[in-house]
Amino acid sequence: MALILVRYGEVAIKGAVTRSRMEGLLVHNILSGLRGVGVEGRVVRSQGRLFVEVPDDRVRDAVDVVSRVFGVKSLSPVREYQFRELGDIVNAAVKEWGDVIRGRRFAVRVHRVGSHGFTSMDVAKAVGAALKPFSAGVDLERPDVELFIEVRGDRAYLFTEVVKGPGGLPLGSEGRLLALISGGFDSPVAAWFMMRRGSYIDALFCSLAYPIDVINFLRVSRALFTRWSIGYDPRLFVIDCSPLISEFRARANPHMWSVLFKRVLYVVASRVASSIGALGIVTGESLGQVSSQTLHNLAAIEHGIDIPIYRPLIGLDKDEIVDYARRIGTYEESMRTEEFCAIFSEKPRTRVTADELNREFGKLSGDLIDKLLGSMVVLRVSSVDKVIDELMLGTGDVSIDHVPKDAVVIDLRSRGEYEAWHYPGAINVDADKLISTVESMGRDKVYVLYCSKGLSSRWGALELRRLGFKAFSIDIDKLRRSL
Repeated sequence: MALILVRYGEVAIKGAVTRSRMEGLLVHNILSGLRGVGVEGRVVRSQGRLFVEVPDDRVRDAVDVVSRVFGVKSLSPVREYQFRELGDIVNAAVKEWGDVIRGRRFAVRVHRVGSHGFTSMDVAKAVGAALKPFSAGVDLERPDVELFIEVRGDRAYLFTEVVKGPGGLPLGSEGRLLALISGGFDSPVAAWFMMRRGSYIDALFCSLAYPIDVINFLRVSRALFTRWSIGYDPRLFVIDCSPLISEFRARANPHMWSVLFKRVLYVVASRVASSIGALGIVTGESLGQVSSQTLHNLAAIEHGIDIPIYRPLIGLDKDEIVDYARRIGTYEESMRTEEFCAIFSEKPRTRVTADELNREFGKLSGDLIDKLLGSMVVLRVSSVDKVIDELMLGTGDVSIDHVPKDAVVIDLRSRGEYEAWHYPGAINVDADKLISTVESMGRDKVYVLYCSKGLSSRWGALELRRLGFKAFSIDIDKLRRSL
């Protein structure tokens, strides 16, 4: 069996009762993560440390899993030696590292817990002196290799590798929250931050362009939760919010659609959160990043919401958020996601008052929230792969690599983007006017749609197909290369 020494930070400074509870959660989550990758292990508690025992041939798999368990500060695969005197530790070090340091400069770092007849410095000096003849010398400032020894009771643990963990608190130690996740960069990072602080996270998604945006959401959720939600299988709540498009266009001020959408989403989320015992809502909002995230608009949006709103990214800029997305493994999937802009104005208000937004919200149909909630589908992250496969079956042939002869090419981007560059002969159409435009052109044509990243064009092609038109989506980069 191989042994992994696990260090934790904040947990160690908690009171006795809280510390014991959190250590228990940490052990549970580590074992759950190991079982998830087919590793049978055992965890032993020690003073301020955990020791994880796993089969020798699975130690790298175990290191990977434990390094993603919230509450773990760092970890190291170690070799354990029992000793009676300092010389035993020195002999173990020579046996373990004599070949490792050959021709290299090294440093010895020692940590000691317990009562011994020697100090940490004594161990470092004795081991360093014994190893020096095998090496290119001692260098405490810039060594080629660092040699670590942790002395605990009558055992010495030798290691050369320190793997950083996420830190924070064990998942599940701070209750449950509901995260609003869109599939972009911000919201998955916000959910990760709150998981890092010990909260179980379930996720809510508002679909405007089914099934394309749902597939994107599920892919991002899979990247986030399968990697980080060790010890808990989150619930994903998917709501059909497409009725909002016609509702807003018929009843609401177009310059307030963005903040109105957020208000509706907050109301829906508060209802879902209450039903699952969540103690708050998590959003990826960053102050001033977009028009709906100004101080005035955030205050107006959350007015009247009777559940706490947590915004862990509020003081971060976009570059910082993207860096975190790379770190936690959601970057690639978020890069594929495009915002569906059918209910977002090009000239949004940035200083909407609570009274103004309340009046706009009051214009909406009285049964709208119940209607949205009635469309809700719930699934677990563990079932995401199967659901994605099922959704992809219906979209597999919608994307093409070239424009067929005599096809009508439709550009769904903004007017400014269209004027900067467009495919020769393409017509510029707003997403919300796509169906009426195509109906006026007739059913005897082939329609090829493109947009910035592919969401709007694939959704549009699927919607046209549903109505009996022959329609496809094409990647804008492929269009550029074809010229």
